Amino acid sequence: MSMLGVWMWPENLIGAGVEKTVGYCAAAGVTDIYLLTKGLNGQTIFPCAETECVLPGRDLLRETLDAAHEKGIRVHAWFTSAGDAGYAEAHPERSLYHYVNGPHKRIVSITDSDYRRHMRKIIRDMAERYDADGIHLDYIRYNSIICGWSEDDWANYAAWGADTGKLRRIMNRTFTDDDKDPEYIFNLYRAGDRDVKLLTEARRFNVRSFAHTLADTAREARPGITVSAALMPEGAYDDLAFSDLHYGQNYRDMAGILDMALPMSYSRTYGEDDSWVAMVARNTLSRGMHTLAGIHAFEGGTAESVLKDTETALKVKGISGVCLFREGAVIPVWADEHEARVYNAAAEPLTRLVLQYGDKAVTVSREIARYEEASVVTEEKPDLVRAFAGEKELPVYLCKF
Repeated sequence: MSMLGVWMWPENLIGAGVEKTVGYCAAAGVTDIYLLTKGLNGQTIFPCAETECVLPGRDLLRETLDAAHEKGIRVHAWFTSAGDAGYAEAHPERSLYHYVNGPHKRIVSITDSDYRRHMRKIIRDMAERYDADGIHLDYIRYNSIICGWSEDDWANYAAWGADTGKLRRIMNRTFTDDDKDPEYIFNLYRAGDRDVKLLTEARRFNVRSFAHTLADTAREARPGITVSAALMPEGAYDDLAFSDLHYGQNYRDMAGILDMALPMSYSRTYGEDDSWVAMVARNTLSRGMHTLAGIHAFEGGTAESVLKDTETALKVKGISGVCLFREGAVIPVWADEHEARVYNAAAEPLTRLVLQYGDKAVTVSREIARYEEASVVTEEKPDLVRAFAGEKELPVYLCKF
C-alpha cells in the first residue's frame, strides 16, 4: 500500500484538538504525519531543557503520538534543523552569514560546533523519551549561494584549496558589480572552474556532515528510527549547478544518510505541472533513495492540481507514496454517488463548492466554518470537488471512502 503523508504544523492540533485533527487524518487515509516538532522560531512542542516550549505545561508531541498510534498512523518529528530564529538572535555570531548583509536573523550556520551540540541535545532528548517513528530533517542546507561567507567560512574554503581572492571576484561579478552577471558563478561551475568546484565540494561536505551529525544522533538514541528529510527539488535535476551551489544539498550525498527522501516538488510554486512532479520523483529514485513525493497542497493549489500531481506521482515505478504540504491548508473531501462530505481544515470559512461531473459543473453555496464538516448531495460520483473561500480557490484532497 502506498504511503500518504501530511506535513503538519501544530496550529490545528491546538485549535481543533488533537483527537479531531488526527481523526480526520485517519479517515482521509493518512499513514504518516510529519509533525513540526522544532520550528523556525526555535521552540519545541515538547518540554526540553534546551529550548522554550510552544505550550508551556503541555506536551503536544506526546498527545499526538498517542492519538496517532492508536489509529495506526506513524509520526515523524520534524525539525527545522538550521532554521532557528531564537538561537540566531541570541548568538548572531553563529548565524549564517550573508555575503553583503551580514548575519541572518533566522538561519544558523550549519558549521557552528556549538549549534550542532545544541541540536544534538534536543534530538537525543526527543529520541530517548518519545516513541516517534521517525525524525524528519528540514533546512539541512545553505539557503543560497549568497550565504555562507563569514570569516570562518572563508577560512574553510581556503583550507579546501580554493583561491579566495578569485572567489571574491566571482561573487562580486555575480552579485554586486555594476555590470553584474547573475549567471556568472553558475556558468563557471558548468565549465568546470577549479575554484568554484572546490567551493562546491566544501559546502557539500558541510551539509553532509551536518546531516550525518543529526541523523547519527537520532539513530544512536533510538535504534531503528526512520530518518527522512525534506529536499529542495532542484537536486533531482540533471543540471546541478543551481542545487550544488545554492544549497550544497546533493541527492547522492543524501542517499548515504537518509532512509526516505521527500523532495518538495511543489508544482504551483515552480510554475510546473504534474509531469514535472513525476520527473522529480523518478530522478530522486535514480539517486538511490526511497521517495515520498511532496505535493503542492497549500495556497495556489487546486482540487485539479492536487489530484493530477498525486495521481501522476503514484504512477512512477518504485515510488513509496506522496506527502501533502500541508495539513491545515488542504481541504479533505470524501465523495461517492450519493454525497460529498467536506471538512474545513483551513483558516478561511468556505463559501461554496463546485461539483465537477465531466464537463458539467454544479455550484453549491454552502458556508462551512473552520473545523466544521458538511455534506452535499451528489448526482453521481464527482470527478472533482472544488472548494472556495469567496473568490479564492483552495486545494482539495479527494479521499477514498
